[in-house]
Amino acid sequence: MDIRSSQPGPDRARRAYEEQQRALVNANRAIVRAAREGRLGQAEALREELRDALELSAAAQAAQEPSPAEREAKVRELTEAHRLGQLHTPERLEQAAHRLLGG
Repeated sequence: MDIRSSQPGPDRARRAYEEQQRALVNANRAIVRAAREGRLGQAEALREELRDALELSAAAQAAQEPSPAEREAKVRELTEAHRLGQLHTPERLEQAAHRLLGG
């Protein structure tokens, strides 16, 4: 059984890096081409579009959101704290009064 073949390795990372570099080179060429053709506004729009971006996997996106059970537990906890009067701290009351009075 070859464990190494089932795991992502440096080849996969290198391919991803090379693909990203090709995309950047192509985008830069499009920006230069647009600038040469007098479409400077379009070149700027392309440049803004190419800002660094981070793409999250589906698993990472799912991990960011609380599960329904976690959400229900938090609602129960806040409901109980509200019932016991623990949410009305002097600081919160002062902030609320400040907002209400337009300050």
